[in-house]
Amino acid sequence: MKLQTAQLLTILSEYQFFDWEHHENNKHRIMIGFPENMLIIKDFNQSFGFDSVENPYSNIKISKKQWVHMEDLFFQWISPYLSTFRLTIVTPFLSNDWEGECHLDDIMDDEFADAYKAYKAFLIGNGLYGLTPTLIENCRGYQIDHIGDFSILGKMAARNYHYLFFADGDKVFMFTDSLTFQMYCKDGEVLHNEKRKIEQLLNPDFLL
Repeated sequence: MKLQTAQLLTILSEYQFFDWEHHENNKHRIMIGFPENMLIIKDFNQSFGFDSVENPYSNIKISKKQWVHMEDLFFQWISPYLSTFRLTIVTPFLSNDWEGECHLDDIMDDEFADAYKAYKAFLIGNGLYGLTPTLIENCRGYQIDHIGDFSILGKMAARNYHYLFFADGDKVFMFTDSLTFQMYCKDGEVLHNEKRKIEQLLNPDFLL
């Protein structure tokens, strides 16, 4: 559900614990990645992530086809945990630019195209992007309606789009271009409870 800017700011007022400018000041944080037995590319967590895709200068080579496969695996794997959130909103860091660096009116026909097309359809269907490309001034936030929304948005985040997700008044998280999940919690108790839940549901590799 699209959020008007005033609605978005009212919701974000609950997240005073989060330091937008200096993420290192957020003490109660956690970062997780694929467990070792799920990695289809050896030493993936030491790669440049998305910047390694078809990059001749990367020590770890990743093809577009491999990246798409890993994206799909990642969001299938993490979805059971994301489904425990009651209310999640997302914003492109308070910007109204949902298109980012990808020109959605000129999508290349390659292995990456399906995710971009799904994202464009998602934006248009939710009133976040016009059929004629334009910035819609009051579209700076969206309330997650379906578990599949995380995958559509998360795949773009992993491709260097910049989104922040806010959940249940006590968690702020993001997906990174290395297919990791980074979360900042309101306090130590929330961190402890979420870490225990993550261990039970995902058995991840804790990177932080």
